[in-house]
Amino acid sequence: MKKWFVCLAVAGLLFSAGVGVSHAESWYPLNTDAVEKDDAQAKLNLKIVDPSDDHSIYTFQFNRAAKTAKLLEKKVYNPAGYIIGGQIYDNTDIQIQEESNLDYVYHLIW
Repeated sequence: MKKWFVCLAVAGLLFSAGVGVSHAESWYPLNTDAVEKDDAQAKLNLKIVDPSDDHSIYTFQFNRAAKTAKLLEKKVYNPAGYIIGGQIYDNTDIQIQEESNLDYVYHLIW
């Protein structure tokens, strides 16, 4: 259940940051094991379905000790499941500020 909350919180974060515009009902974790974590790092994938039935998969990584997050990658698929685009981000660490959306996700993970 905690994984679903993490995915929904990250979905809200992406939406508020302008990364894709879609309705909340079109955001899904890839599976029940969508969050890979240990004591130091966490990595999660989110699937976002567009109104055109294309979908994107976003990959995020969180660093517990440094209290940072980064958006690693986005892959875009057509309705048939073929990759039609994507982007690898610059892996710049974002410092997580207290009471921010990222802070809420950070605390849901750990």
